Amino acid sequence: MVTEILTHSAALDEFFREKIQEALNTQKIKVSTEAQIYLVNILTHFSKSENFFQTNADGKKELRPLALKLYDAVFSEAHNEKFLHLKSLGDTALYHAGVFYDAIHSGILDIEYYIQMGGSAYQSLANLSTTQRDGFGDLYDELSRKFAQLVEVLYLSCEQEMTANDNDLLRVLDRYIKTGSQKAKEILEENGILPEHLKTDKKAMQ
Repeated sequence: MVTEILTHSAALDEFFREKIQEALNTQKIKVSTEAQIYLVNILTHFSKSENFFQTNADGKKELRPLALKLYDAVFSEAHNEKFLHLKSLGDTALYHAGVFYDAIHSGILDIEYYIQMGGSAYQSLANLSTTQRDGFGDLYDELSRKFAQLVEVLYLSCEQEMTANDNDLLRVLDRYIKTGSQKAKEILEENGILPEHLKTDKKAMQ
């Protein structure tokens, strides 16, 4: 039984590793080996339902909102607790923004909210790690700086085939502007929209 579980876990890691590498190649972005491993670990971790939800005081499973995860981190006095809460916030924001991008786009909260919350959490982790000299400062700093790009990497790692026929072009455009999605850019260009011009016009207006 233990051997079967370990074999399944190894196969899942390898599957996600290949998907992450393909997405990185599609996006034409470079990340450290440590960051790639971290992304694989996030996908593997949240593939188990017990890691996706947490048990509340009533013994029921719930999905804790990012704002409450931030509250947990801010009011944690112990360094280890603060670190774990910030990591949970960053990982959850990245996973949700990447894997559930389409659902978030049609919801109340904008994808920018997840990018801001997750990126800030990782930056706080980078600062804590540098102070404690635990060797993870550079990794969390990279995750913070490239958060929006990593959202797209996770999206591509888990997405179904994306075509112009089953996607609203405004949503595709929004995804390109906020994450730099190369696939979204291709779809826009196929439909006669030149996203690079739109980005230039947006900067000129600011």
